[in-house]
Amino acid sequence: MPNTAIPTHIKRLSGNPGKRRLNDKEPQPIGAPVPPKAMTKTAKDVWMRLVASMPVEVYTAADADILAAYCEAVSNHRTASKLIAAKNFEPMIPGSTGQLFVNPIYKLQSDQARLLKELGQRLGLDPIARQQIAADPANDEDEFASLVH
Repeated sequence: MPNTAIPTHIKRLSGNPGKRRLNDKEPQPIGAPVPPKAMTKTAKDVWMRLVASMPVEVYTAADADILAAYCEAVSNHRTASKLIAAKNFEPMIPGSTGQLFVNPIYKLQSDQARLLKELGQRLGLDPIARQQIAADPANDEDEFASLVH
């Protein structure tokens, strides 16, 4: 797997494990992510659960599209899995010449799982990516608390 660039704010949250000089001129997006209006109900539910489960400073408005893509991939994967689990699901279906081939729902399920893995890593949603983020929940309450002591 290729090494991908890690945003400076994520490096700071993780304590800058590489101890390399941080880019202080990196643009810092602001604002909380807002779900797009054109999302399925399942994707919106995933969005609410996902955004609520991560520290406030991890996602910004600039991440809304990739978050939405991840949530739709979860929705599509669940739909494909439900179809496969249905009682009358046919794993092999006849083609136009009568020859049997694998039901395309399997490909949909597989493609969505692959997309979930890729986007999940970028969003810090798998255990390995998440362990690189060391957010301090105490800082979420009051960013000036450390100045009072």
